[in-house]
Amino acid sequence: MNPILKQSWLWLIIIALYASGCTRIFENDQDVQARQAMQDLMAIQEQFHKENQRYAKNLVEIQKYNLKYHTGIVYLEIESADKNKYRAISLPAESTTARVFAYDTDKGGFYEMGDEEVAQYVLGALNHIRKEQREKAIFDYLSIGMLICLFWFGLRMFARNKGQRSGWVWGPYFFCLAPLALAVTVLNHMDRNTSLSSDLLIIMGTGFGVSVICLILSGVGMAKIPSQRDYPILMGIAICTIIISLFNGFVLFNSYQTYSQPKTNNTLYFKEAR
Repeated sequence: MNPILKQSWLWLIIIALYASGCTRIFENDQDVQARQAMQDLMAIQEQFHKENQRYAKNLVEIQKYNLKYHTGIVYLEIESADKNKYRAISLPAESTTARVFAYDTDKGGFYEMGDEEVAQYVLGALNHIRKEQREKAIFDYLSIGMLICLFWFGLRMFARNKGQRSGWVWGPYFFCLAPLALAVTVLNHMDRNTSLSSDLLIIMGTGFGVSVICLILSGVGMAKIPSQRDYPILMGIAICTIIISLFNGFVLFNSYQTYSQPKTNNTLYFKEAR
């Protein structure tokens, strides 16, 4: 198989895997804080157990450990505790994702609740949140379909017009599809409450860099396209790559500029219900 085809299939696999995990890459800032609050509580409970041979029954008992979490943002509660086990929950006091974190000794420790348990803690807005999540999933599937079509179109054109004098056209086209997948996912999943983790920043920076490289190579490639019968097709592929790369770069850079600003005046969907 041609090396370009092999690389293209690799990128398609990466796109599919990336899309399937995008809800964990684009995490809500309040969800990150809720999970961290639970992890801090777990560490304090272990220390408290060593000193008292039991687990703390409420947050008042562990005040001296200076458990730091924003009570206006995160709802944290020790629901039950005795000598050898305890159960605690943590969730955003106001949320757009309906994610609830828990520690339960009987259930193996720390875990994120499934839909059935979540319904016990998130009231009122749950249906609205699930509807928004379904809408985002539909957009993700449509985006994947678009990327597959672009990939398949490129393969067909490459098979019909491949040659040693293709003018650096095909490589940039296939490679620009990866940051395109990232760009459309950013548009769908990123908002002012998204946590800009180091992993997300690295992914966005890499996508922007790949877009710039594809843009430069396509510009150079246009000057190298030989004047022959497949000239219009190769020129069209190069122009398509330039447009996609410009779109990718603009979306990624603008999203970083917009959402890297300090978060203020958060408007969320519902109050903590428990």
